[in-house]
Amino acid sequence: MIKKDIDLEKFINEIKSIRDDIDLSLMKKVSLQNAFLFAKNAHQEQMRESGKPYWEHPANVACILASMNMDAPTIIAGLLHDIIEDTKYTYEDISKAFGSEIADLVEGVSKLKKYHYKTHKSRKEQQAENFRKLLISITEDIRIILIKLADRLHNMRTIKYLDQEKIKRISQETLDIYAPLASRFGLAKIKWELEDLSFKYLYPDEYKNINEVISQKKEERDAYIREVVEPLKKYLDEDGIKAEVFGRSKHFYSIYRKKVRKNLDYEDIYDFAAIRIIVEKVEECYEVLGTIQTLFEPIKQRFRDYISRPKPNNYQSLHTVVIGPNARKVEVQIRTKEMNIIAEEGIAAHWHYKELKDSSDKVYQKKLEKTIPEKSYHHQIVWIRKLLQQEKSSDEFMDFMQLNLYPDIIVVQTPDGDFIKLPKHATPIDLAFAVHTDVGFHCIGAKVNGKFVPIRTLLHTGDVVEVLTSPQGHPSKDWLSFMKSSKAKQKIRTYFRHKELDDAIQLGEDIFLKNCRKIHYKFKNEEDILEIARRFKINDFKTFFAQIGKGDILFASIKEIIEEKQVEENPIPEEPVFEELPDGSLERKVARGVKIGGIDNLMIHYAKCCHPVPGDKIIAYTTRGRGITIHRQNCSNPGFIHLAKKEPERIMNVVWDYSLRKKMEKKTHQKKMKVTGVQHPNFLLKILGKFSKCRIELDDIDLQKRRNQSIGVFTFFVNNENEFRILRNEILELRGVFKVEQL
Repeated sequence: MIKKDIDLEKFINEIKSIRDDIDLSLMKKVSLQNAFLFAKNAHQEQMRESGKPYWEHPANVACILASMNMDAPTIIAGLLHDIIEDTKYTYEDISKAFGSEIADLVEGVSKLKKYHYKTHKSRKEQQAENFRKLLISITEDIRIILIKLADRLHNMRTIKYLDQEKIKRISQETLDIYAPLASRFGLAKIKWELEDLSFKYLYPDEYKNINEVISQKKEERDAYIREVVEPLKKYLDEDGIKAEVFGRSKHFYSIYRKKVRKNLDYEDIYDFAAIRIIVEKVEECYEVLGTIQTLFEPIKQRFRDYISRPKPNNYQSLHTVVIGPNARKVEVQIRTKEMNIIAEEGIAAHWHYKELKDSSDKVYQKKLEKTIPEKSYHHQIVWIRKLLQQEKSSDEFMDFMQLNLYPDIIVVQTPDGDFIKLPKHATPIDLAFAVHTDVGFHCIGAKVNGKFVPIRTLLHTGDVVEVLTSPQGHPSKDWLSFMKSSKAKQKIRTYFRHKELDDAIQLGEDIFLKNCRKIHYKFKNEEDILEIARRFKINDFKTFFAQIGKGDILFASIKEIIEEKQVEENPIPEEPVFEELPDGSLERKVARGVKIGGIDNLMIHYAKCCHPVPGDKIIAYTTRGRGITIHRQNCSNPGFIHLAKKEPERIMNVVWDYSLRKKMEKKTHQKKMKVTGVQHPNFLLKILGKFSKCRIELDDIDLQKRRNQSIGVFTFFVNNENEFRILRNEILELRGVFKVEQL
């Protein structure tokens, strides 16, 4: 573009040849002249790898920016963009000579150079996107990115002079970072050239193959395009539609991607070129589409309406594929002049708005506004159109350029070169969890840009953050108050839930074992503990101990169960009691059973701890789940003594029944009955009286008290259903009994 040893006049002429419409007074000719001489002088001792003077590079960058229709400050900043980085001159020097606006642009480009993208094969796409977001987020003025793109484009045009390793690295970075950035801002021409140059050096054999095929088919392709374009122009003229219709060659990288995506040979790809149609009005786009589909057979699944639904970079056009002459597929793009400028120049179209006419299609204006979310990043198109519609002062224009495209995120860098996306106001703790959960759990501190900082320090886009860890480190609940990452917060909450459960299990086990020692209870094995746990409907140790640790199960309840087990499992044998007969001899007393309150014929259990025998003074104890147990009045079992003192209502007076035995009928059918009544000390005694009256053999009794109610479950034997009905009716007659159920 720029020839060697070009002087100021040739440079100005070069700029004018690129922008023949340019107003040199608007370009501030004196500033442009001074900038050219300033850059040439600053870089005069420096040479490029090609052997050419270094200052030719910024001159070419300025020309590229001019071709992008950029404003004068941007073109001047392009001339000066390497000054701060590569020469003795400072920000203050540039600001003094050219003003703070241009100095800010130059400084912004210099800051971008300190960030380096490293390719990570396992997460290349994510890292590339995060790096692109980093570049955009730290750029307060979007023109800085555009200067950087122009800088990268000229470097790619001259990259062949570098060594192969650098060529591969820079080309890959360009393909991953800068071509997508150009696409993001709608700079189609810049994107295509960056992609093709990167492709040329990364895949030289593929590039050569495409070039040969395209060269061989050039005449055939041109003839075919004429065969499509000429009748199309004729039909559009007849319809009164003014349109530019021309063929457009596809760039090499897009052809390569199609070949890879569809697994085709280059000889089998026919659409190396596409037809583009440029019209005046939006409604004419759809009219042209109808004409094309009348002339040629459309492929239905190959139609895209990017006018009503623009692409994320604000690209608008109608795309369709039809079957052209010789049954070959032809791709057609239809758009207005305004859309074409935005498609090819993207965000740079701001500087070209004076050339365009205001859009008169108000219906389309309203339709477009509805299709673009108001708070979206893609809101650019709205203010592009506003700029096209009205003149603005320089201050208003600069307000438009102060972009904040990613207001809710920041991008930071690790010492290893990874780029991590985080929520706005994130801290080193958020970064630690973003790297890995274990790093977050063991985080003890951080360094930001080489300096130690508290872990609650707010991070900013572009910070280089090193997370410090220790095996002894662990999370704090205080972290939740300043963390921003919802995923990280959830991980910490889960950590503390598990920790609290582990702590409860340990505490519960300690409480259980300590209190068991206090009451001198020694369990034989783990099954003994599980037997107690099952009484609380729990089948594993962890849940049992956790509920004790949390206070859901009190040891007092466990103690009751243990004492009952002690009553049954710790016998205290004593000598049998005998009575003295009239002749002075001793004989064991014989009894047919016991009487409780005068009621006889009761089926009971005799305690194993004191082995009561006829003649002993005895008392009855109503157990939980085992009916009535008979103890000696002087039973020394500590568990029984404690229960008798704690629940005296379960103790009843009882005497031996020495009356003659009466033959009892053998009952054959087992039944269960649940009796519910008011809570009363004689509740059980009255019911037992009815069993005795009906001569029903009891097998088991379970008595419970709930909310001022007494509930007894009785297991017994009967000969037939009639005996059961009689017993049921007898019990229902008792005062205080209000419900009798068969179980």
